[in-house]
Amino acid sequence: MVPIDGIWLLFVSLAAVAGVLALLAWAAARARRRGISGSMMGVFDQMWHPAAAESHLELQLETERKKPLPSPDDL
Repeated sequence: MVPIDGIWLLFVSLAAVAGVLALLAWAAARARRRGISGSMMGVFDQMWHPAAAESHLELQLETERKKPLPSPDDL
């Protein structure tokens, strides 16, 4: 069996921690892009910070709202 030096154990541990942090950062970026994190945290916002929940709902409605098309007479 190959003996593991302390320095190799340190490097492997740091690489494992960096890998986990990179995975969490990727998952957070993916959740922000897809917009799936808001629905999970919305329940907690409604319980402990209702004003934030109301403003989040208003922002969602604003992004879903379509702009009115200009009428042909406006040209």
